[in-house]
Amino acid sequence: MKNFIFFLFFIWSLGYSIDCESQAIENNRLTLQIKKQNISLSSKNMPDLKIQNMFLPGQIIATSKKETSDSLWGKGEALQVICNDGRKVTFTLYDHNPFLYIHTVMMNQSGQDIRVNRLEIAAIDMSIGNMNKPLNTLGTGGFAPARQAQGSYTYTLLTEPDSRHSILTAWLTQKQGIGLMIPQPAKSTKAYKVKTELEFGNYLVKSGKERDTDILLIGFFEDGREGLELYGDYLAKAYQIHLPAKPEVYCTWYHRNLSGSGASTEKLLAENADFARKELAAFGLNTFQIDDHWQSSMGMPKNQSGTGPLKTFVENNKNFPSGMQHTAGYLEKKGFTPGLWFMPFSGDVCNPHFPKEIFAQHRWTGAPYEVKRWSGTCIDATSPAGESFLRKRFKRVYNWGYRYYKIDGLHTGAPSENIYVNRSYDGMPVYGDARLYNDEYTFTQCFRKGLSILKEESPGVFLLGCAATQNMSSLGAAFGMVNAMRVGPDNDGAIRGVWKSTTAGADYAGNLYFLHNKVWYNDPDPYFVRSSNPLNKARWMVSWQAVSGVMSTTSMQYAELAPDRLDMIKRALPTHSLNARPVDILERDKPNIWMVKNDRITILGLFNWEELKNTQIDYSLERMGLNGSENYELFDFWDNKYLRNINGKLSQTLEPASCKVLAVRPSKSHPQVISTSRHITQGLMDIKEESWNPAKQTLSGTSEVVKGDRYELRIIVPEGFDIRKAKSNAGKMLIQKEGKLMRVSFMPQKSGMVIWNIEFKQTH
Repeated sequence: MKNFIFFLFFIWSLGYSIDCESQAIENNRLTLQIKKQNISLSSKNMPDLKIQNMFLPGQIIATSKKETSDSLWGKGEALQVICNDGRKVTFTLYDHNPFLYIHTVMMNQSGQDIRVNRLEIAAIDMSIGNMNKPLNTLGTGGFAPARQAQGSYTYTLLTEPDSRHSILTAWLTQKQGIGLMIPQPAKSTKAYKVKTELEFGNYLVKSGKERDTDILLIGFFEDGREGLELYGDYLAKAYQIHLPAKPEVYCTWYHRNLSGSGASTEKLLAENADFARKELAAFGLNTFQIDDHWQSSMGMPKNQSGTGPLKTFVENNKNFPSGMQHTAGYLEKKGFTPGLWFMPFSGDVCNPHFPKEIFAQHRWTGAPYEVKRWSGTCIDATSPAGESFLRKRFKRVYNWGYRYYKIDGLHTGAPSENIYVNRSYDGMPVYGDARLYNDEYTFTQCFRKGLSILKEESPGVFLLGCAATQNMSSLGAAFGMVNAMRVGPDNDGAIRGVWKSTTAGADYAGNLYFLHNKVWYNDPDPYFVRSSNPLNKARWMVSWQAVSGVMSTTSMQYAELAPDRLDMIKRALPTHSLNARPVDILERDKPNIWMVKNDRITILGLFNWEELKNTQIDYSLERMGLNGSENYELFDFWDNKYLRNINGKLSQTLEPASCKVLAVRPSKSHPQVISTSRHITQGLMDIKEESWNPAKQTLSGTSEVVKGDRYELRIIVPEGFDIRKAKSNAGKMLIQKEGKLMRVSFMPQKSGMVIWNIEFKQTH
């Protein structure tokens, strides 16, 4: 009682009001009201979206309202509350900002240190009225009806699929802990309740001190997809992310089916680089990455096998007899960025190469913290010995000349178990039963410190994290620390056409699409065009990567591919840098329609997720984001044919395990390019400019082409027009007429920009 009276005096002295009858803040979109213990949030534009109550773990005993300003988010109003469990919660609405910001700080006036593993932030009771259909949810685990919602990491979206009205709850920062979203039973079909928590592994608040946590966002959106995409923008802003150019990658790992080694070999790698230099570099391939099995055992006792890969990363084995620096130099001379796989925070307690003092310790036994499943022993970045070991490791690889790292087993940087394959939160601990050298660090902070050390010792290196699915501690905690992330599991089954593996990358990356190009590049693992993967399934994989614009990776001894299979890689290189959208992601388990567009053309990727039966797509053009009253022309890339023009609705039948990539343009009264042969995206990237001169009856443009790769313009020619002549600065142009479609082609003598002009005449 004495401590509680002191606490009340303490908060009164800070200027808080202990009368909690009613307080409110607002901006142009939202109103937050606190009345006694009830916290509600309402939308000024969409009255059907509501947070009916937000329950804090403690009882509110004091409030304070003030104006505020932030360097990133501008001016706003804040309402701060003090709870009887020692937490200070600040609710902020910034001007012209659709999100409510919730920031919790723990104050310790108990007289002794407090240590917890996880902390509940708030339980949020939300509703969407005026429903036409039952509510759906979207999270890291994917799509689910609200009644069957799964736990999620980082974000959860509640949506009414007809209107797309949505409530987004998401963690803006995860620098202290891992943000969790735990669905709770709801009393009504119109309601949904989620409990938000942070897991720290270790969170120490010293007596008489206060300690920060992370920031939670809540927003109401007319279209949940726009909310997710804005969230991606805000994450990039909060972490001040500026991504380097996206690489186009060859990875050796799936050579294990060819050469017996995931790393390939020095000889095979050189042969592949020579071939790729001649055949694929001009199309965009620019990075060669060596995977596992390049490293030696460094004295591992023969009677000890350790767990998973060898984790020394010091010396090469017999696959690379000239050494890793030699191979990096060879790749660089061929014009490729040299890349290397390793596990930055993993060691092996069984191997005498590793000093015991570099490791995190088991909380109860004090032994080095070892992940028995594959990942190894966790190196502690908060330990002076651990930091020194990591710096030497990272400098070594950097000095060899590698400038692209695939960093695996990331979760060991924050002592945690390997729970691969993981994507939804199931209530089990994220972090392991471990302790760090410096117990003032949370495990998330330890993870980020390790990555900071890596970045300091490897300036300018492109970092591909691998993999979020081993343990989702590698998802939100890695924001702002890596340039790309493997978001899906290994998909090598697709080499043999296994359907689950064929679609895995698209499945896992789909519901994280809003992170791509903003927070990092999503990496779904390679696509496979080998003859062992049936043609329809190979097209499905390569088309999804091309349309979505994610990281493009191949893994094959290229010279062994048949010409038509090698050509598929050429048609997919490079991937675009635009923001694609899964159109129907709020409506069904797996989105059938992906869209990407610029100011000239729209590309639709249509995907059948069923391996054994047809899928019928009937979708309103207006709902797709096109003009519902306008006619549109369609061209099918894989069938290489003009389809027809459509109005009002897109109707397509997809055969089992198949896809279509359609170029879409509004119908015009004059000729226009509907497609090109260069890329699966049909002119989205290669046509830099296109214009129609009505006075001269001339269609002209600029295209980026590749030497020796026949380039074809597919032109829709309305009735009453015919080609008079066609010319370009690349030489002779051939003309072929197919009804309403004209094909104009030429053979580039060099790579680069080509200017073309096609003069028409009117036939009546």
